[in-house]
Amino acid sequence: MGYTYSFPRPALTTDAVVVCEDDLTLLLIERKADPFEGKWALPGGFVEEDEEPFEACKRELREETHLEMGDVTEQLVGVYGKKDRDPRGWTVSVAYFFKVSKEQKTNVKPGSDSRNAGWFPLEDLPSLAFDHKEIIGDGKMLL
Repeated sequence: MGYTYSFPRPALTTDAVVVCEDDLTLLLIERKADPFEGKWALPGGFVEEDEEPFEACKRELREETHLEMGDVTEQLVGVYGKKDRDPRGWTVSVAYFFKVSKEQKTNVKPGSDSRNAGWFPLEDLPSLAFDHKEIIGDGKMLL
């Protein structure tokens, strides 16, 4: 028999803070579904069973924006798990930072869970879903 625990378990998600270093713009997606349907958010999503969070982050980024990061070095922004950060329940997110060039920006288009994908000046962002404003603020420290 395997191990069993009576402790509650959070859902594990991941978020990508993607910045174009040439013009200091940030990649955001417009959410296609609730929660926060129609709001702008960082690309990201749920980590699958037995998937490493960094690989999940690159997968979600590819699925939601068609941006392929390939073999890049892992750069952690932080881990976020405040109560009520996600209306679906207790969710902990691992956020990663990526730098891209202007050339890479042209590959971006909406994907599976995004109605739209776009680049926004870091200093002029729209209203954001979840706690993504906090995550972006922490990600700016990595520039």
